[in-house]
Amino acid sequence: MNPLRFDLCKNLRWKSHSRDSGDPAAILESLRRQQVPFDCLQTCQPWGPDDELVSPGACGKERTCFKQSRLVEPSIA
Repeated sequence: MNPLRFDLCKNLRWKSHSRDSGDPAAILESLRRQQVPFDCLQTCQPWGPDDELVSPGACGKERTCFKQSRLVEPSIA
């Protein structure tokens, strides 16, 4: 399994998002650290349109607002 393949919502944002966006390894490292606040691009708040908090672990396919990001390859089940 490729460790750089994971689900990432295209609406999830964090402080270094624009700097990390060209490198899947940098994205994964930023998400692992979880030392920055996360926001949703749809609401511009730390919660999504479904009123649930946003974070790399919480913004997955099980949420109705999830949209797969093109920054990383989708995981293969």
